[in-house]
Amino acid sequence: MEPIKEWMIRSLREESNAGVISGWLEEDLHKWVRVVSNALNALLNGVSFIVLSDEPRSWFKSYVLSHFNSPSKNRPYVPFVGIEELEMYLGEDIRDQKNIQLVSSMLRSTFKDYSFFYIGKAEGIKAELAMSHENSCLWLLDADVQNAFILNSANKMLDSRLLQLYRLFDQAISSMIYQKITLES
Repeated sequence: MEPIKEWMIRSLREESNAGVISGWLEEDLHKWVRVVSNALNALLNGVSFIVLSDEPRSWFKSYVLSHFNSPSKNRPYVPFVGIEELEMYLGEDIRDQKNIQLVSSMLRSTFKDYSFFYIGKAEGIKAELAMSHENSCLWLLDADVQNAFILNSANKMLDSRLLQLYRLFDQAISSMIYQKITLES
């Protein structure tokens, strides 16, 4: 088995050789590997991920949900789910601690163990809910939050970078399932 950091470097270099620009990610590789390793460890420990995003990244949330468990992956399904009603229960993107408490209580009774996979700005009630959970996998824009991977929302290549991150994350899940990589804690 290959350590995840070495696997990630090799995967990025293979993408570069195929014409995909990935030097930007090598600069933040340590943070990226930490975020991915934490999420994969959570998956191994039975955590289900509820996928949330801010409004501008709702396209990406839909993409992720429609691709994680595609039958063409030829692997066991992974617990990444979307709960559209959750967003309705949370209400408008305002800080409402009572709604967060009610939703958290509902989720605890629904899932054995859960956390969030959140993509977007670190503001609003969905971001607050996701950031309040220890095992959340956070891809945040324009924020410096510990244990999150940070992206610049002004970058013209943001959408391409999100897709590249998803592709690498998804490949890492498959590599973990088939015991091709070891995780860093």
